[in-house]
Amino acid sequence: METLGWSGPSDEAILLAALDEELEQYRLLAYLQRVDADYLAHKLYPRLDELRTRVAQLRTLQARSDELLGRLPREVIGLDLRHGELVRAQAAMDERLRAIEASLTFAMPRLQQALERGWGLREELSGRIHCTPVGLLPLSTREGYLLLRQGDEAVVYDYTLPLLRDTDADAQYHSVRTRYVCTCTVGLGHTYEHIKAELVRGPWRSSNPATFVFESDIRLPRIETFMPLAKQLVYELIGHSAA
Repeated sequence: METLGWSGPSDEAILLAALDEELEQYRLLAYLQRVDADYLAHKLYPRLDELRTRVAQLRTLQARSDELLGRLPREVIGLDLRHGELVRAQAAMDERLRAIEASLTFAMPRLQQALERGWGLREELSGRIHCTPVGLLPLSTREGYLLLRQGDEAVVYDYTLPLLRDTDADAQYHSVRTRYVCTCTVGLGHTYEHIKAELVRGPWRSSNPATFVFESDIRLPRIETFMPLAKQLVYELIGHSAA
């Protein structure tokens, strides 16, 4: 039987009927099990993006809930002479707000912990990837080639980096646009320099395109992990060289 997905309370949940708390908790825990299974397989994306988005949405929902709670009428029960303020009783929440608060209290710390585990794994796996340029770099490195090597195979992508940089460090890799070019076998008779020479003979605008090779100490899922981490590394490398 397919495991139920988890979506959590939506931004419109304040206006909806009370959530099925037990079902929501089951869905969340099932979702987090799938996240941990992906982490175990060294698959970082799209899980990290999903978690970041959901945590941000729930924080917005928490702020809206707190705002609504602050507007509820509260009975005056005393006077704080020291601060010159009225002391009011805690606002009485209806079932809908109570259900949302319970869902947020259950979900937020678990999602944040899963996100932090993913960040830690990303840091660990990034340290297992080594990036080196192939040959001399041109003056402009905003476009060129990325060679992702595992074993004796190198997958080649061309890349471009826009002039405007993303200020969000966790999403900078999205700024690097890539397109698959080819897959090459690397060996004594077919080095990175040979591959670059073959690429130069292709339909490229420069006789010396920026070319970076990435090698991983361990086997990594290419789409879910190796490519996003390589894009982040080249973004940082180009940013530093342009500074």
